[in-house]
Amino acid sequence: LSGGQRQRAAIGRAIVREPKAFLFDEPLSNLDAELRVVMRKELLALHENIGGTMVYVTHDQVEAMTLADQIVVLNNGYVAQTGSPLEIYNNPNNIFVAGFIGSPKMNFIEVKCSQQAKINTLLTAGLLNIEVINSQSDLKGDSFTLGIRPENILISDKETADITVKVELTEQLGSETYLYCKAEGIPMLIVHQSGQYAVSKGELIHLSFDRKFMHLFGLDGKVIPNKIKQ
Repeated sequence: LSGGQRQRAAIGRAIVREPKAFLFDEPLSNLDAELRVVMRKELLALHENIGGTMVYVTHDQVEAMTLADQIVVLNNGYVAQTGSPLEIYNNPNNIFVAGFIGSPKMNFIEVKCSQQAKINTLLTAGLLNIEVINSQSDLKGDSFTLGIRPENILISDKETADITVKVELTEQLGSETYLYCKAEGIPMLIVHQSGQYAVSKGELIHLSFDRKFMHLFGLDGKVIPNKIKQ
C-alpha cells in the first residue's frame, strides 16, 4: 500500500471503534504535496460526517489554518496563544506566535523609536523611516521589533514610499509572486503580490507599509496594541 492508502486504512480502523475523540499526530507529513491536499479535504469531510473531537498535531501552516476550528500554539511545552486561525494570524500576542503562524513568515525589523509629538511616532531602521500617528500605545523605551506580513507591504510610488529596496530574488508561482528585497540597514524583506508581477533581479522598487497591519513587539517579545486596528 502507498503512504496515502496506509493513512486511510489507519483512519478506517479508528472509525469503526466509534471513538469520542481522534488524535492525529502529523498524519500527512510523509505524503507528497498533491496527496496532502486530497487528504486534507477527506479529513474535513470526515469530521463533518461523523462529528466528535479531533486533536490534530502539525507543523504545517496550511494544515493548521485550513483544518482547525481552534489552534493552540505551543512553545517549549507552554501554551503561547489559543484562538481561531484568523484570530491568531491577524492578532498574534507575541513575537514567537507571529513568526510561527504564516508562510512565508512575518517580516521582522529591529527599529528605533522617537516621539515626534504627542500623537506622532517615528520608527527608523537603516534607510527605513515610518511615521505613525496615534498607532501604538504604551511605547516605553526606544528599541522595538516591527513585524509586518508579506501581503501587507505594498508596491507604491516613490513619493508615497516608506523605503526603496533592491530585488534580490523572485518566485513566480503563477497565481502569486514573492519578491525578496534588500536595503541598507534592514534584513531581507519578503513582499507578496497577487498574480504575476514582472520584475528583474537588481531592479529598484518602492515599498510602503500598511499601518493597520503593522505589529510592534517590545524587548520582552510581547505585542504592543495597535490602535489603528480598532
